[in-house]
Order: sequence, then structure tokens, then C-alpha cells
Amino acid sequence: MSAAPAFPGLLEEMTTQDIQAFDPEVVVLPLGSTEPHGPHLPMGTDCYQVTRLCHLAVRAANENSARVLLYPTLPITNNANFRRFRFALRVGIRTLMQMLIDIVTQCRDDGIRKVVFVNGHGGNPATLDATLREIAGMDDMPFVCWTWGAWPEGVASPIEHASDHGGEDETSRMLWIRPDLVRSDKLANNPFGQLRIARLKEQTHFVRPWHLYVPESAGGEARESSAQKGQVILETKAGELGDLLVELSETPWDERFPYV
Repeated sequence: MSAAPAFPGLLEEMTTQDIQAFDPEVVVLPLGSTEPHGPHLPMGTDCYQVTRLCHLAVRAANENSARVLLYPTLPITNNANFRRFRFALRVGIRTLMQMLIDIVTQCRDDGIRKVVFVNGHGGNPATLDATLREIAGMDDMPFVCWTWGAWPEGVASPIEHASDHGGEDETSRMLWIRPDLVRSDKLANNPFGQLRIARLKEQTHFVRPWHLYVPESAGGEARESSAQKGQVILETKAGELGDLLVELSETPWDERFPYV
């Protein structure tokens, strides 16, 4: 007996006949990164996290009668600020933009009218914004949006020590997803670089050189991390993302989409 896909809509496990029968309405493309995350987390942390988030969300959406097709995660994206660290994999901004435009164009050619980029890496937002503007200027393209995955209003986060890279949040997620890859004996409170001009953080945007911002390639307190916290974070965000995907799938497409 042949094995069925892990869940309906997981493209890489589907056959051509599976896809035809499924008749997808929405495509989800996760964007990860392969980069240093300190001495305690693997280089693929961003890929593992965004992949698990999308698996949970797409499975939940399709169990609620959505028809969402999940593409494989892009493992190499923008990483100019990490270039001083060895094997921080990266493609250029224009390369990633063109790759995303090509993927959306193929979605159009394959009959898809709604595309969601789910981002799992902090180096990508500016490129994603520029890509969406570029697509908006092209004729007959699908509706495209991007998201980190939302956190519901009024729900308290279990994270006690906020960090934007390799801290309690990401470590907790990885302790739930792949505990075998977390070096628990290396958990620490890793330092952040201090700006000479505080107003730069408060009043400007600039590309941080991460060998100065996070010298250990991770920053913040990671010792309070736990698998339970990671599970709460990912399942909560997946619930919100899954609800969005259901609405996108159920809302009919026309030239005014997403407006009435």
C-alpha cells in the first residue's frame, strides 16, 4: 500500500494526481535562512522554525476545508549583515526578488490567484516589501502578501527575555522542534553590542553589522528557554495563520480582491 502525504497540501509529498484532485486555491511559501545562531543552536534554526509553523498552519487550515498548497522552504535568502560569519549563506537582494517574482509568475501560470510568503528570517522584510511593490506593478499577477505569522491580541507571551536572534524565543522553539540539535550546555546570556549614539536605534533604520551587534552570533538570555514555551508560541501563531489561510481560501477571487 502506498503512503499518503503527511497532510493534504504538502506539495513535496504529493503526486500530480494528488494535486489535480486537491485543486489548490492558495500557495504558501516559507522563507528561512541558513546562518549562525550562537554556540547553542544549529545553522538551520530559521528554516526549522518557519517550516514547522507552516506545517501546523496549513494542516489546520486544510482540516477546516481550505485548499492551501505548501511549497518547500527556501533555505537561503538575504544575509548581508552576517557576512563576517563563515557559512552564513546568502543570495543578493535582486536575486531573491527575482526568485520570488518567478515563483509568483509560475503560480499564476498554474492557476493560483493567492500567494502568501511566510517569513522566518529578519534579513528579508525590506526585500519582501520591494518584491510586493514590483509585483503590484505587473499585469495579471496573483494577490501576494507576506507575514511573520501573527500573535493574537490579549494573549500573553510565555517569553520572559525578549531577543531578536538566538535568545529565549528561538531557543524554546528549537527545544520543541529539534531538541537533539540544541546544545543545552551552551545556553547563556549572550551580549549585544552597544551603540555609541542611542538616537540611531530610536530614530533611524540602518543595516546592523551583526559581528558587532551579536558578537557570539546570538544575543540575549537563553537559559530560561523550554520546549513548552516553544510549543505555545508555534501553536498559537499557527492558529492565527491557519485562520487567515482559511479566509483566503474561501474568499472568491475577482479583479477587486481583496476589497469588496
